[in-house]
Amino acid sequence: MQPNSQPSSGPIGHGVGHQHPPSKKRLSFGARTIRFELFTVIVGSALLLAAVSLYLAFSTNTGGGESRQINTKEYQALFLNNGQVYFGRLITLNDKYVVITKIFYIENSSQTTPNQQTTSNNYNLRKLGTNELHAPEDKMVINKDQITFWENLKDSSQVVTKINEYYKNPSGSSSNTTQPSTTTPSTSTTPSTTR
Repeated sequence: MQPNSQPSSGPIGHGVGHQHPPSKKRLSFGARTIRFELFTVIVGSALLLAAVSLYLAFSTNTGGGESRQINTKEYQALFLNNGQVYFGRLITLNDKYVVITKIFYIENSSQTTPNQQTTSNNYNLRKLGTNELHAPEDKMVINKDQITFWENLKDSSQVVTKINEYYKNPSGSSSNTTQPSTTTPSTSTTPSTTR
């Protein structure tokens, strides 16, 4: 007879203290595809949101591509719907408004001779805030829909020359921008008839 032996409770070749970790579940191909698509959608949405935010931020401040046309080293002329023209430095231009500083405008001081036959037009360049009763600051915000057009001015412009002269000598504020022109109004030579 054989000595009393106890049956082994585990598989043959494995000791009681050795246990295998549970095996990892492998994701099916469909589950991996769904995870990749979800990741792509989240990352794509975040990038799109960032791009739209940047576009809105820059388009609000720059007025599209129009503000890139401003030559910051030069003065600009701003023509309004009512015929008024302002000269200065455009510092902000967007879809809603324009901000201009170092503002000048042309004042026409017409003079008629006593015999009413000749008129002398003197155009004076005036600095905004020096002659006006309400004493405005040297900054103007203008609605974009009030502007017909604007343009950069060359340094050789008569207006820019007068502006530079003003800043060299602000006390001599009356600056003629153009030579006086003399016009003679037409007079009627039709004789009057008496009855």
